[in-house]
Amino acid sequence: MTAEPEQDDTHSLERSAREASGMAYSPYSDIRVGAALEAEDGRVFTGCNVENASYGLTLCAERTALFKAVSEGVKSFRRIAVCSSLPKTLMPCGACRQVLAEFAPDLEVIVLGDGDERQVYGLGELLPGALRRGDLA
Repeated sequence: MTAEPEQDDTHSLERSAREASGMAYSPYSDIRVGAALEAEDGRVFTGCNVENASYGLTLCAERTALFKAVSEGVKSFRRIAVCSSLPKTLMPCGACRQVLAEFAPDLEVIVLGDGDERQVYGLGELLPGALRRGDLA
């Protein structure tokens, strides 16, 4: 786990993730997840989980936020805050980690539970040996 940044530094980003979780569509898991992704230029893109009766078609909050950003032409990111409705923290899934690593291998990842639990990691800690563009050449 990396050193935690000052709370004042991330308060707004974490609040945005919590607000985004309120928009989740999660009738199957009943777990609401929100994400707030901060771009290098300071813009913040939010996302929530959107479940589907065909579970494989579900989209996680982290990828929703990232895809929104990329669709707006943004491809460089500093950090992401991810909040779930569970009392404990819920880590990004492997698919989200890999997709985030495509654009921000050094991303700071802040995970929040519905209570006071908070953890901060570097994406490289969560996905060592991520598949990179150069690996496919």
